[in-house]
Amino acid sequence: MSFSIKAEITAHVKKAAGLYRLDLYAPEISSEVQPGQFVHLRVRDGGYDPLLRRPFSIYDTNKSRGEISIIYRVVGRGTSILALRPPHDKLDLMGPLGRPFTFWEEDEKVILVAGGVGMAPLYLLVKALLKKGVHVKVLLGARTEGELVGTEDLQELKLKPCVATEDGSAGFKGLVTELLKEKLGENSFHRLYTCGPRPMLKEVARVAADFQLKGEVSLEEIMACGVGACLGCAFPIKTGEKGAQETVYKKVCAQGPAFSLEEVIYD
Repeated sequence: MSFSIKAEITAHVKKAAGLYRLDLYAPEISSEVQPGQFVHLRVRDGGYDPLLRRPFSIYDTNKSRGEISIIYRVVGRGTSILALRPPHDKLDLMGPLGRPFTFWEEDEKVILVAGGVGMAPLYLLVKALLKKGVHVKVLLGARTEGELVGTEDLQELKLKPCVATEDGSAGFKGLVTELLKEKLGENSFHRLYTCGPRPMLKEVARVAADFQLKGEVSLEEIMACGVGACLGCAFPIKTGEKGAQETVYKKVCAQGPAFSLEEVIYD
């Protein structure tokens, strides 16, 4: 079930340059959300500028306080406006929306790969997997140490993420996909989950296929309605058996954002 509500901002914290954590009092949503779902919100009250809502993955929940959290980076006009909203302001939002990640009961060890703010839909998944007793390995990638997301929160869960930075300022020097190949060569996993920039996702899917590892990807796409009516977030997906596959378009908002790694067309 999804809701359309006015949610009060309970905290709005700058985590790093251009990176923010926003906590909202939204008990209806916090009690219903599943890992991988998102909210669709207006960045300001009143007026129609900007016109469209913005989708944000639900990063975390605190059900006892009725709160949800989102993590976002300022990348354009909408997020620049959102970054100015102070505590006690109210935001118009819809949620929880979208298809959540899938769980497989037989999975004992999983690996997660996040690029940049790609940790946003994965942190709640990490908590759910740990609660099920699953062994979780998390790989975080960014251009530089200051752009890494979620390291402190993961450490609070007693997890030590494996970090890759392109400039070598923290952890492995290079791409997180190179680190992924190294980790898959050292250990076997039952499943992989990922989110991040499109080129990274394409390489993660290729590496996973090389190791015959299945999993799911959370796609990010511009959305207008958020509920599958406008077709603005349609994304190419492969369907059918190998050798006789066709391309169809699925709505990221309603039929995603979680898709299987092998069905997505990344180009």
